[in-house]
Amino acid sequence: MVAAGGIMDDYLIEISKTHGPVFRLCMWHQVVVFVSDPECIKDVLVTGNHPKSKRMYSRLSNMFGTRFIGRGIETEVDNKIWVLQRIQLDQWFKPHYIRQLASEFNEFADRFVEYLETKANGKTEIHMLDTFNKLAMHLLYKVASSIDLGPLTDENHPFVTKMKTTITGFATLLSDPLVAINPFKWRFRRDVRDAIKYIRQSARQMMTDRNVAKRNGDYVPHDLLEYIMELKEKHPSKMTDEILLDNFLTFLLAGQETTAATLSFIIILLAKNPECYKKLQKEIDDNIGAVSVVTLNELEKLPYLDMVLKETLRLYPVVKVSFRETTTDYKLGGHHIPAGTDMVISFYATSRSEQNIRQPLDFLPERFDNDSSERISKYAVTPFSAGPHTCIGKKYAEMEMKIIIAKIMQNFDFELIPGQTSEVQGNVFIQPKSEVKCFLRPRKTVSA
Repeated sequence: MVAAGGIMDDYLIEISKTHGPVFRLCMWHQVVVFVSDPECIKDVLVTGNHPKSKRMYSRLSNMFGTRFIGRGIETEVDNKIWVLQRIQLDQWFKPHYIRQLASEFNEFADRFVEYLETKANGKTEIHMLDTFNKLAMHLLYKVASSIDLGPLTDENHPFVTKMKTTITGFATLLSDPLVAINPFKWRFRRDVRDAIKYIRQSARQMMTDRNVAKRNGDYVPHDLLEYIMELKEKHPSKMTDEILLDNFLTFLLAGQETTAATLSFIIILLAKNPECYKKLQKEIDDNIGAVSVVTLNELEKLPYLDMVLKETLRLYPVVKVSFRETTTDYKLGGHHIPAGTDMVISFYATSRSEQNIRQPLDFLPERFDNDSSERISKYAVTPFSAGPHTCIGKKYAEMEMKIIIAKIMQNFDFELIPGQTSEVQGNVFIQPKSEVKCFLRPRKTVSA
């Protein structure tokens, strides 16, 4: 299954057909329990609220001896410390604040449209995955720090390139732990370490510049950087400079990779399902037309867009797994699990299992219609995780992606260049195997 173009989780789905949705495997001389049953997922993530796996998250915390995202909200494995961080950061991600970001989302979506217009002649290949990566990082950088990386161009900003290097480093380390000591991989390790140092130093310089601006009495925007710097002033013993950096970079890392991949999968799925494509385009034409600013009110008029996003995330939960560790002997799905056992919660396998979803490999956005006859368990589709550890940026990501897709559908017709595949790659973050090459043509949206 894996060799045939799938990923590990495709193999897990096949195993679960024989051995059930809770089973163990031995990987790298370590026993790991895989879970793809909705009720068991609820038990692990919500009822039990098991801590994150030290063994797995340490690889993201530090890579090749260099601190990457350290002990931020994504990698902190001590639940008591994690709860304090979550409470502190939660305020910035409240819905009322996210709504205020709509203007930023629209501004960058418009820049994106302008960039695509230079290539939308029906003949020029556009690599949408790479283009979405640029857009996501430019937008995240501006929202988080109020710093503009400049116009979208064919060249990647160094920060975008370095972030991609670190993500590749983590994915490689997860699939092949021996890369950490392989003498033939020393250049790879050096490049990853250099990329991490560049990223952390860039963020550290932002903090220095912000402190100078404050001392000089200059205007200071109330963005994410400012918010977590204020947290440090209020809680100096709990929010050190390094943890501040950890959380700032966690936001950039998670936001870029997940947004770019999900937008790319939406393009693939719509292009391969023309009836869904036409239905979404008609909904946008009929309900918001050529409106220049897509607000939350406009998005509420687009229920099919919401269904398309949910169905895309069901098929392609970009963060496809979560790792937990038992702290005591534990009973799960009738199985005894000893203390200190790593558990892998596979969101990908759960939401693609025929035990949980009808026609699981088909793209059917209507399954998320309120009037649908299909009743999907709350824990069968959890692309943003579940329980206390539900993704803190969920509302941010949903609003951002909906605005971008709405703007694309308003302004362009697109088609995949032959040879683009729906296959995926990745160990924790998944993305299309192909570059999602498209031809775009301009269109004039009918006013609503």
